[in-house]
Amino acid sequence: MRPRVSMLAVGRPTFDWEAGKSVERRARALLRELGAEVRGPEGLVQSADQVLPGLAPGPGEVGVLLCATFADASVAEAAFAAASTPVVLWAVRDRAPAGDRLHLNSLCGANLAAHALVDRGVPVRLLYGDPEEPAVREELLRLAMAPPSPDGVRPAAAATRAVAPLAGSVIGLVGTAPTGFTSCRFDARWLRQQLGLDLRTLDLEDAFRRIRSVPAAAAEAEVAAAAAEAPSLLGLPQPEVTRFGATTAGLREWAAEVGARAVALRCWPEFPTRFGLCPCSALGRLAASGLATACEADVNGAATMLLLRALGATDVYLADLVRVGEGNLVTFWHCGLAPLSLAADPGQARQDTHCNRGIGVAGNFALRGGRITVARISRSRGRHRLFFTGGQGIEGTNRFKGNSLDVRLDGDADVAVRRALEWGLEHHTVLAWGEFRPQLREVGQALGVEVLEV
Repeated sequence: MRPRVSMLAVGRPTFDWEAGKSVERRARALLRELGAEVRGPEGLVQSADQVLPGLAPGPGEVGVLLCATFADASVAEAAFAAASTPVVLWAVRDRAPAGDRLHLNSLCGANLAAHALVDRGVPVRLLYGDPEEPAVREELLRLAMAPPSPDGVRPAAAATRAVAPLAGSVIGLVGTAPTGFTSCRFDARWLRQQLGLDLRTLDLEDAFRRIRSVPAAAAEAEVAAAAAEAPSLLGLPQPEVTRFGATTAGLREWAAEVGARAVALRCWPEFPTRFGLCPCSALGRLAASGLATACEADVNGAATMLLLRALGATDVYLADLVRVGEGNLVTFWHCGLAPLSLAADPGQARQDTHCNRGIGVAGNFALRGGRITVARISRSRGRHRLFFTGGQGIEGTNRFKGNSLDVRLDGDADVAVRRALEWGLEHHTVLAWGEFRPQLREVGQALGVEVLEV
């Protein structure tokens, strides 16, 4: 009997569309070569409204979501939220040269889809690698001939100590999470009751009005201070530099008004498409002054940063997991909101255009190495968990345009990434420079949440 596969390939034209289409053709060809009966639309699907009903795998059938490039979770939800068996999330390697923008960002897309599906009660399995890799061929053959079955995660131990005090700390939320970014959802009541964190919100339109009303002198002062540390800022188009200064000043003023220790900002699509700015470096400047800053309105990401600071971390950074390499190396990256204090070489750190949008202002430099704790306050299916792992940050070339760091995990990187996605972990994790896993174990116990440690 031929194995049956229900496959959907997702992509987004802001990444390398032609390379994504090539991945889809090669993946489909491999499945057919393995003898599988493959159904589902050919080509790449961009949006949920393009998903036809009936894609969820039936009995004895394997569901495959091929992340040919990055995409948000809305397509995965539309296609597979009703699946009764695990869905295979296939992420491919990014072959972008060192220092270039991410061409595909496939693994991050798979991470988003994993969180959304697990949150809906659909277990997932990660397949990572290109169609030509022998290990991928073997794993596909195994999965197709014997569809995967769910497994559980281990619960946390009983609470033994109090959570580090955060009572009264404020997170400032500007706007809401972008469409399809289910991993940026949060429960304000839980954050208040369990961590003592309060939320202050600012509508995006109100934020734009505030920024536009910033006095020219205040915007110029922000630009001058930033350019003194990174003169490359002044090489960008003047209108973008001016908007950067006003955005930094406007957000700084609002954060001070509400007493925020962290800011979570809806940084796209409206900022680049309507305001003509990518606010990454504005968030970096706020981070340099002591605020924890999270993009894509990720409140739980901001809460994780505050928690790690309460545990003793001085430096924290919100990042995507975008690559698994040899030697237990994984690459963490984001498009440019790191403060210069995190640069491997602050004197050479550049302010640049955004990797996808082609407008300013975003940081473009490698992050410094050292002992790294990776953590996340996670939420899935109405329950909170605490994820963490650790490794050694390897200083080197900025692997992808933006801010990146290779981390050699203490354990097996393939196992760690597979578990993280199959647990339905959000696509953002927080890097903290230092070793904080013993404290995080105690926090997990005190909160009475699932502890997901790799």
